[in-house]
Amino acid sequence: MANKTLQALAVKAFRDRLESLGINPLKVIETATLGSDSTTSGQSSPSVHEVLETAVAMSGDPALAIRIGSDLDLAAYGAYGFAIMSCAHIGAALDLFLRYGQTFLHSSSWQRSSYEDGLILRLEQNAGTSYQKMLVTELAFSTLHAHSQLLVSNPAEGISVHFNYPRPAHFETYEKRWSNPMEFDQEHTQVFIPDQWLRQRVRTGNPTTNVLFTQQCEEIVDGMTEAGTVSATVRRLLLHSAGEFLKIPEVANQLHVTERTLRRRLADEATDFRTILGDIRNTLARNYLRNTSLSVNEIADLLHYTETTNFNRAFRRWNSTTPAGYRQQL
Repeated sequence: MANKTLQALAVKAFRDRLESLGINPLKVIETATLGSDSTTSGQSSPSVHEVLETAVAMSGDPALAIRIGSDLDLAAYGAYGFAIMSCAHIGAALDLFLRYGQTFLHSSSWQRSSYEDGLILRLEQNAGTSYQKMLVTELAFSTLHAHSQLLVSNPAEGISVHFNYPRPAHFETYEKRWSNPMEFDQEHTQVFIPDQWLRQRVRTGNPTTNVLFTQQCEEIVDGMTEAGTVSATVRRLLLHSAGEFLKIPEVANQLHVTERTLRRRLADEATDFRTILGDIRNTLARNYLRNTSLSVNEIADLLHYTETTNFNRAFRRWNSTTPAGYRQQL
């Protein structure tokens, strides 16, 4: 439910990619719906397995799923994409992916486990035919590969992949896209990732913006920015404007209401603008203290406090301790 916003971003990115390949996404979905069992299974729309199979059939390109995944733009995923791109290293990006990216593929999930000097990332699918599962695997792995290339400049050394299906007729596409060792007809579909790769630095890493975008993802997942209440809408606008922090007249203007009306509607929901802003500042402050090496002065500046003493006073009021004390406890 709360993850619908992230799912919507994924669906839009997928549709945009189909259009860029000259494929009408609406026609694909319409055709997939007519030929699917979504009605009998209680679904309101065809699954990604059915959509992929239909798109491949309509295009006549057996490697279409790989072509789609190889050029899905991370930035098209909104806060989630920017959170990934601002991570310090690949390990942190993978943690975010497992936290938020699980919502993108219905009836599929990623499972992580340790092995020797690295980890195994296994793709589990509980729906679809064998052929459909292969298409989803191609989409998932090509997306992971493309995004990892975007994040780091070094080649993916030490990574190997297992596929739980026979070598496909279009295997040459695999060879052109992926240089990693690949084995087919294996028990599981999974990728082996060494620790040295997880420690690779992300070239667009930025701990300050990472805190901000990760918090936006967290609030989406928690349903705190879901539409339906005025306070949730105000919270979303303030969070998206962090770094500037809109004032109440500016928020009212964006909502096309007067400031007085906005204050009244917030009061009807047992809150006010100052409380919402304080809560966001406190959440970001704790994230900065926990996840960055920024000084207290720098954090106070990011949260638009003219004096560090004012920030210290507010933080103590929120958490019964100072920023320095909070960081020391961690």
